[in-house]
Formats: sequence, structure tokens, C-alpha cells
Amino acid sequence: MENTEEIVQPITAEQQTQVIKQTEIYIGKAAALFSMKLKSVEITFDLKGRTAGMYRVYGNKREIRYNPYIFSKYFDDNFNTTVPHEVAHYITDIIYGLGKIKPHGKEWKAVMHAFNADASVTSNYDLSGIPVRKQTLYSYQCDCREHQISSVRHKKIISKRGQYYCTYCKQSLRTKTKAAA
Repeated sequence: MENTEEIVQPITAEQQTQVIKQTEIYIGKAAALFSMKLKSVEITFDLKGRTAGMYRVYGNKREIRYNPYIFSKYFDDNFNTTVPHEVAHYITDIIYGLGKIKPHGKEWKAVMHAFNADASVTSNYDLSGIPVRKQTLYSYQCDCREHQISSVRHKKIISKRGQYYCTYCKQSLRTKTKAAA
């Protein structure tokens, strides 16, 4: 059987410019609403997988990442929902600090309300045609069965930073062989 699924192309440079401007507009709104000076945040279009947007901090760098494929397939919806959603994460980080509040808690919801934006946390998009990451699974064994472990947990086990146990026989999981993705 032939695969006839059309592959979604990422958003155009013109659409990226629109998204960047919209992000900056929301940052400007927040600065006015909360009487604060805000630096611009780095905006990239390199997010892959099932997530439309992500705000992250690493080191002293703040960044909003957008998925160019999901934006392409559902541009208007993401333009109106994902952009304020991610900017609200940035604002709550600046005001409260990420470690002191829940990601979609009352502080984040208050910012979304101030933006007059939908405070839904997730969307339910049809991702057909959108490239998604497939995580490699690793086979592990206990005394009673075989388990499939994610690459994240596998790396913790082999670096001696984690140990996992079977919920049935309570025995430590031991490596078997790498399974197919």
C-alpha cells in the first residue's frame, strides 16, 4: 500500500516575521500591563514533534521556540493561541521565577486573562504530515517480564544516575538489548 500522506512544509519566512512581530506585540502589552521594562526574547522556529510552542531558559538565556510545521498547518490558531501562551510563560518567569510557580498555574492564567487570550493548556491537532520525533526504546528485564525503557531513562541507568524497578516483582531492571524505535 502506497503512503499518500502529504508532508507539511514549514512556515514561510514571511509568516515567521508575522509570528515574531506578534510575539513582540504581546511582550509590549505585558510591559504596559505590568509596568515593567522587558528585554526582547530570542525567537526560533526549530521546535519539532507534537508541541506547537515552548518557552525555555537555559543558563542565562531565555528563548521562545515555535514548531514551524504545526504553525504551517494551523497558522491562524497558533498565531492567536500559541503566541500569547508562550509569552505568558516568559512574563511569569520574569515576575515570579519558573521554580516558584506551576507552569499553567494561577499566575500564568492571570497573564493570559490580562492578554484576553484563551488559557487552554493543550491543543488537539491532527499531526498527519508533520514530522514527529520517535524516541528509541530499550529492552530491560526483571524477574517477571520485559520492559521498554525510554532513551532518557536508559541514559540515567547507564550513567549510574538512576535505577528503575518493576512495579510487580519489585526487582531492579537490567539491560537486555536495544529495541527498534
